Amino acid sequence: MKMNVGIIGCNGFIGKHLSLAISKIDNINLKLFGRSSENKTGLDLPYENIDFSDKENLKQKIENLDIIYYLASTTIPATSWDKPIFEIESNLIPFLNLVDLASKIGVKKVVFTSSAGTIYGSSNDKLKEIDDKHPFSPYGITKLSMELYLNYYKVKNDLNYDVFRISNIYGEDQDTSKGLGIINTFLENIINHKDINIYGKGDIVRNYIYIKDVVDFLLTSLDIKNDTSNIYNLASDDNLSINNLLTVIDSIVDEDYNLTYLHHRNSDNPNIYIDNSKIKNSFPEKKFTPIHKGIKSCYEYLKKSN
Repeated sequence: MKMNVGIIGCNGFIGKHLSLAISKIDNINLKLFGRSSENKTGLDLPYENIDFSDKENLKQKIENLDIIYYLASTTIPATSWDKPIFEIESNLIPFLNLVDLASKIGVKKVVFTSSAGTIYGSSNDKLKEIDDKHPFSPYGITKLSMELYLNYYKVKNDLNYDVFRISNIYGEDQDTSKGLGIINTFLENIINHKDINIYGKGDIVRNYIYIKDVVDFLLTSLDIKNDTSNIYNLASDDNLSINNLLTVIDSIVDEDYNLTYLHHRNSDNPNIYIDNSKIKNSFPEKKFTPIHKGIKSCYEYLKKSN
C-alpha cells in the first residue's frame, strides 16, 4: 500500500529539492502545496494552492495524507525583526490551523523544519537539543512556538512529529534575493563581480550544511515508524566564523573580489555552535558533505548557470 505524503512549501529551496527526491520513491503518492498559484518545482505532480484560513477547503486537501512536510515560511530573521505581528499572522497562525486540523483527521505525522540558528540564542558552547532556548528574533520565537505546539498536539490528539532544527543551508538553486544564504550570496557576488559585504568583524560563528545532506536526513521521516516523535539538530560538523568561511571560499574560486565590513545588525545571532551528535548517532550510515566539497560543487554549478 502506498504512503500518501504532502509537502507544504514545495516551491522553496528545501521544498524543490525534497519534492524531487521523494518523487523518485516508488511506494509514495506525493502531493505538492504552496501559497503561490504556480507549481515552481518543475515536477509534473499534483499541485494545489493552499489557503490556511479556509478550514473546510484545507481539510479536503490534507485529509488523506499520512505524512505532511511543513516547510513554509514567509519571513527570515532580518525581515521579522521589525514585524513581530506579521510574523505571528503569516507564519504561526497558518501553521496552527494546519496542525490543529491534521491532529483531528488522521494525519500520522508532521515533519517540521525549524531553525537551529535562531531558537537557541547566542552561545559559545555546543548546543544540544535539550539545552535552554533563548530566541531573540520574532522569527526564532515563532519557530520555537511551532515546536511547542507540535508537542501540545502530540499530548492532546496523539499527532506525531519530527522536528529538524536546520543550520545555515547552501547549495544549488538557492534563491538569495530575499536575503538568505550567505555562501550562495558570496559565490554569486564573486561570479558577478560584485562586492562582498560582511556585517560586523567577520567573527560571527555559524554552522553550514549542504542542501543534499538536508534532504537526505529529511527523508528519514519516511523510514521510521509513524508512532514516534523526534527533535534533531540538523547541522554539519562545520562551525566556522565568516572570516574562516571566506578562507575556504578563497581556496575554491578563481576570481578576485572586493570585501567590505559594515556595521553589525542587531537581528544577527553573535555566535551559535550546534551539537549534531544525536542525529549522527541516530543515523550512523549517513555522512555530511565536507564544506570544501559542497562549496566547490555549488560554485561550479553557479558558474555554469550564470
